[in-house]
Amino acid sequence: MKKDQFKFLIREFHRQPLPETRPRDLDIPLSSRKIITVYGPRRSGKSYYFFTIMRKLANAGIANERLLYINFEDDRILPLKAGDFDALLEAYFELYPHVKNQETYFFLDEIQNIKDWEIFVRRIHDKEKARIFLTGSSSKLLSKEIATSLRGRTISFALYPLSFREFLGFRGITLAKDFEYDAQRFDIKKALEEYLEHGGFPEIVLEENGQIKDKILEEYFESLVFRDLAERYRIKNMTLLKDLLKYLFANNTTLFSINSYYKSAKQSFRVSRQTVLHYLRSIQDTNYITLLPKFAWSLKEQRVNPQKIICLDTGIRNRTIFRFSKDEGRAAENVVGATIIRAGDPVYYWHGKREVDFIVQRKNGLAAINVTFGVTVNDREIDGLLEFKEKFSRVRELVLITKDAEETRKSIKLVPLWKWLLHF
Repeated sequence: MKKDQFKFLIREFHRQPLPETRPRDLDIPLSSRKIITVYGPRRSGKSYYFFTIMRKLANAGIANERLLYINFEDDRILPLKAGDFDALLEAYFELYPHVKNQETYFFLDEIQNIKDWEIFVRRIHDKEKARIFLTGSSSKLLSKEIATSLRGRTISFALYPLSFREFLGFRGITLAKDFEYDAQRFDIKKALEEYLEHGGFPEIVLEENGQIKDKILEEYFESLVFRDLAERYRIKNMTLLKDLLKYLFANNTTLFSINSYYKSAKQSFRVSRQTVLHYLRSIQDTNYITLLPKFAWSLKEQRVNPQKIICLDTGIRNRTIFRFSKDEGRAAENVVGATIIRAGDPVYYWHGKREVDFIVQRKNGLAAINVTFGVTVNDREIDGLLEFKEKFSRVRELVLITKDAEETRKSIKLVPLWKWLLHF
């Protein structure tokens, strides 16, 4: 029966045209013999990125029958166990026996839903002429555990909600050669307002109705709570989990102390500090929240200081909390933080007498970045960067990201947010 179900899905996939897709900045080498894993939060576009790869292969002359795609969240084949993977291979090669000795391409979507999936993947990688592409949203596909599971056979790539450049592409805005000096910059600034408010999840960007956008984002939050956290980590205290999540979202770009939160939470919940710590680590596994340590050469100093809260996406944050205003300044700082984090270099915050929003540790030295989104530039933003430069010799770049101001002041480069996002 499982074999017949797989045959139905394989035939269905090959009979239907590939969905229309839009380009992403992620560029995966299709020539690699490694298993390619694309991981990231739900609804970030991983499945559609697979379709983009398939279209490239088809354009390169790869026959349709050599592409195998299975979504392991399809209820028509659930439940599945590890032994059912053999039925998948038999179904495929019975349908297309002529591809058995050809190079094939296996796209296995949300494969983490099946227990012991890695045993099957290792086997077909070693014994079949197959290039394998995986996606998943579980913590095992968001951490170093996958490297252990596949024993050095994989290369992993992260796919997050849209960057601002990708957002413009989805909105049909193609950057002109000199867009900084063209009237197009006004369209870009308008788009930035929407990006700060609704974020970059692809489904949200393509939806025109504002009420529907809000409803979808609310459902994303519920999915985060119940599917990505409660079910995966067997969390029982849902009220505490929601309270912690909403606290983190509401206080993004500020400092978080687990001790302070625990003292506050235990007044309302019967909870241990260890439980709060477990919930916090589970939330961090999803990548919806990142906690940045204070910059210091001493690891002990990093550990004992509070950490700075950065959200994956401003849209889901804005629909989760109660707000008196749009609070664009905080949204702008969060977008800068999320953009830097995705680039992959170690990121911190710093404070002395003044504060620096982000310290980026690069190979050639340190970059110090402050964000201000008011009409005027406050001197404290300048002073914080200069204070940091005086204390640390390896500073190579001082940047102040603004709403509109663009100049160089006291060796500090002032650049508008919209322009920085497009050139970062």
